[in-house]
Amino acid sequence: MAFTAFYASNLMQLGDLLLAWQDTEGVEHLEIAEEMAVLLDSVTDPVSYEDVQGKLNLLDSYYETVKVSVTGNKRKFSVADVVQDLKRKADWLVQHLRCNEWITSQEGYSWFNGYYNNDGARVEGDHPLGVRMTLTGQVFAVMGGIADDEQVGYITKSVDRYLKDPSIGYRLNSNFGEIQQNLGRAFGFAFGHKENGAMFSHMSVMYANALYKRGFVQEGHEVLRSIYDLSQDFERSRMYPGIPEYINEKGRGMYPYLTGSASWLLLTMLTEVFGVKGNRGHLRLEPKLRSAQFDADGHAAVTTGFAGKQLQIVYGNPNRLDYGSYAIQSVTLNGEKIQLRSQEPAAVELDRSMLSSLSGSERALIHVELA
Repeated sequence: MAFTAFYASNLMQLGDLLLAWQDTEGVEHLEIAEEMAVLLDSVTDPVSYEDVQGKLNLLDSYYETVKVSVTGNKRKFSVADVVQDLKRKADWLVQHLRCNEWITSQEGYSWFNGYYNNDGARVEGDHPLGVRMTLTGQVFAVMGGIADDEQVGYITKSVDRYLKDPSIGYRLNSNFGEIQQNLGRAFGFAFGHKENGAMFSHMSVMYANALYKRGFVQEGHEVLRSIYDLSQDFERSRMYPGIPEYINEKGRGMYPYLTGSASWLLLTMLTEVFGVKGNRGHLRLEPKLRSAQFDADGHAAVTTGFAGKQLQIVYGNPNRLDYGSYAIQSVTLNGEKIQLRSQEPAAVELDRSMLSSLSGSERALIHVELA
């Protein structure tokens, strides 16, 4: 179910991107391979999403048409129809997850079930061997908007109750207490190693990213801070600077050269913590920095590339206010006030053309004053 949530959010985002494309470019129609048309069932031949066999039959018919080759022929659809179809699929998945996979333990903690095993049994929730919970099942529900704001709050409390370990951080899952041959390779490892209950950096960083995305900055910061504190404690982690694939039961960082977490950590720090991101080609600045992340002079800075230019973005927070207490007061580019594409209390947007037209190869300085 974790990846069903991911799939639902992908469908929502594809629909939003198509609407943005239509809005900015004036596009009314698009063409797709004719074999894919059957998948746009609400436009071609509607299927009830409550009918499991009907959905499987539709999928089988698609596989049959592409198992050897595709014709190269295309069919034209209106953007509006395609968006409506994608949204219909996404909405059904979201409601299905919210209605069927939101669970509550006997202790009163609530979260999303993330998996069913090969026998078709729900994995998470109360169990005679102890409460079973996975972090992955929460990450994609939070990140993709399947969990509403209230549910995100419940999830953070449940994660802290069942997965947070003061000695190694946020575990990938609770201790299931037995080998799970019907669930996957993870449970062939001893608890606290690799995918079975270790602090698995990849998912912990993604959890932090999801929390920042949803505005739960304090909780997201705590996750990132725990990874940093564990990794830099050489006496325990015994690793070179960086983050490992996972931290085992003894607090040792394992396999730094295998981790895919580094890219997610950089992405999260740049686009969520410092809030430097693109939006339809333009530069959006939406900082989510905590007061402790500003230096003694009240500055926090990051350097990155955008629109073919090197940029240094400096946030000034002379009063050292915490996130939620400051708003963007002014923005300058190389010391000059500029015309902003849009401005909100917590975010501003700079036009791409203004940045790409900068002359020379020197790094441009964007200063954002917070108060």
